Amino acid sequence: MGHTIATVVRYRAGRANRVLRMALWEAWDSKCYWCTKPVEFSVSEIDHIIPKDVTEADLAELKTAYGLRAEFDLHDPRNLAPICRPCNGVEGKSNSIRQAGVTMNYLAGAEKRRPAVLKRVQNFGRSGKVAAHLLEAATADLSQPDIRREFLDTAPAVVRVLAMTDQGIGDYRSFREAEVCIDDEDGLWQRIDVALDDRGRLTIALLENLCTAELEDVLQDPVVQLIQEIRSRVTAGFESMETSDPITAGPPTSDFITLNIDSLDFLRYAGQVEFTFQGTFEAGFAASVVRSSSDGGGTDDLQGDATVSGTFSFVADWDLADDPAQVHTGDCTIEDWDQDLNVG
Repeated sequence: MGHTIATVVRYRAGRANRVLRMALWEAWDSKCYWCTKPVEFSVSEIDHIIPKDVTEADLAELKTAYGLRAEFDLHDPRNLAPICRPCNGVEGKSNSIRQAGVTMNYLAGAEKRRPAVLKRVQNFGRSGKVAAHLLEAATADLSQPDIRREFLDTAPAVVRVLAMTDQGIGDYRSFREAEVCIDDEDGLWQRIDVALDDRGRLTIALLENLCTAELEDVLQDPVVQLIQEIRSRVTAGFESMETSDPITAGPPTSDFITLNIDSLDFLRYAGQVEFTFQGTFEAGFAASVVRSSSDGGGTDDLQGDATVSGTFSFVADWDLADDPAQVHTGDCTIEDWDQDLNVG
């Protein structure tokens, strides 16, 4: 009996795993799952979320802790993700420790993307010579100057063929990085990764060229407001946990905060232009938690850990009668919220 694609598609030590690496890179939106920055395929690698060299005893404990199925396969796409070379090096991920809740989020992300990875590898297995040649081009090592020059000389013709075949296919995503200051006193800055399709690039062009407003200036207040709201919700989450004794939580400190703008659009109505920003966030926090005895007999000093994620949006308006650069931003709204809180 032949193997199903679910049993065939897995990481194989000592192999190139090129098709699998491409499928993972596409499924994770061409980003390193660890630092969340866009990464060129040529410097992407396959990472095991639960390390592949974990002992059998430790793996058994992790299966219980993370609620994993008994047949969980370390080399299956549900435990694989693309990672950039720096994060996978000795100065990157190997020297970092992240909360168990964060690892569970990574595993949940891999599980969600697994069907797309399996389908991509399966479809390639049914493809012919054209697909093989395109894969060769797509997976070329662009860090080599000669190969990069050859790629840049040839690729535009392929893009034109795609655009003429199907205009929708001609659209592509590019990425831009922005930074805003979230704490003047401590000099803390927050990176925001902005994904741009054709509509998004046009929106940015209007915002910066017509309105002469810098993207970072437009993001400043909404991002600060968003992070403050996330912190407030984390504190409220700890203090509303169902326990036998009341809990008081101190200000949460962030282990990491990842912000992405996934969609930008604009609409002109009457004498105004409205810019819409939509994105996602993921963050990990730690907080000191004090649990007071209900009978007044004392307190326990505990550690609270939180992993949160969700979506947000905000709108910026420019009145055509105003001077350029007078773009007014509205409140940033959290639309979806998911949290995993632990106190111990």
